[in-house]
Order: sequence, then structure tokens, then C-alpha cells
Amino acid sequence: MAKMVQNLLDANRIERGEMQWHLAPTDLARSVADVIESQLPLADGKQQVLQTQNEPGAFTVLTDATVLTQVIENLVSNAVKYSPAGKNIYVRLKKSRVGVRIELQDEGPGLSAGDQKKLFGKFARLSAKPTGGEHSTGLGLSIVKRMVEAMNGRVWCESEWGRGATFVVEFPTADV
Repeated sequence: MAKMVQNLLDANRIERGEMQWHLAPTDLARSVADVIESQLPLADGKQQVLQTQNEPGAFTVLTDATVLTQVIENLVSNAVKYSPAGKNIYVRLKKSRVGVRIELQDEGPGLSAGDQKKLFGKFARLSAKPTGGEHSTGLGLSIVKRMVEAMNGRVWCESEWGRGATFVVEFPTADV
């Protein structure tokens, strides 16, 4: 319930332009590791394995560290929520042409073409359902998209129905 209320408050703050951003160089690998550690009990409860597969090197991006953590938490918790028991969830950090990217790949049901079109919409209800009785407000990915874009990043999903989904968040590299 607290997460649902927080999502509603965040959505309203973003829409009204009241969200405060404190951009600073942020260690993306550290942020991802912290989120993975916090999400392990949820994944363990569904016999899922959270695996990190980072390319070598530093992953420093110009973001609001608190907001970045919220983005990563949302994406990881969604992967846990929509993946069946006993599956793997891969979190990768990679260099890209424009900076650094986080890839979250699950072994869930994937998304239909119709679902992908409304994926980042506010209160979006998709055909995939949580696999462990979890609840969804349909706000999380809408908030993620707005937060990522406010920090000069991009977010998208690559998926094929029946073959899982990979959510990608890409940020320019911070000049430190």
C-alpha cells in the first residue's frame, strides 16, 4: 500500500513540475548492487535468481542518486513480480555509443506488440499478470520513463511474447 501511495505522489509531483532533481556523478554499479541486495528476499521467496553481468570498467552517470535507485528498484521488482518461480533475472551494465546502459532481462511471459505500445502509459494495464499474487497500480513504468528522461536518459523495452522482456535504461556518461 505504501508503494502505491508513493507512486501516486511521485506521478503528481512529476506532472506538476514539482519533483526536485539533484544531478551529480553517480556510480551506477554501486546503485545496481544496492538494489539487487534489497530485492534478494523477494526473488528468493519465488526461487528466482538475480544475476549481475557487468562489463569491466567504471559506470559513472550524471543522475539524481535517489531517483536512480527508485528507477532501478521499480524495474527489478517488476522483473521479480512478473517472472515465474525458479527463473533467472539478469542485470547487466554495459558501455554504449552514448554512455552507459542498464539491461534487465527476465524469463517471464514477455509482452505482446499491443502491450508494448501502451507499456509506459499512466495506469497501463497489460496482459501479463504478477506471478505471486503481487499487486500493480499501472503507474510504475510511467514514472520510470519520466524520471529517466528528466535525468537526460532513455528507457525502452525489447520483448517478444513468450520469450521474456529486456528493459533498457541508457544514460550519457558523466564527465568527472
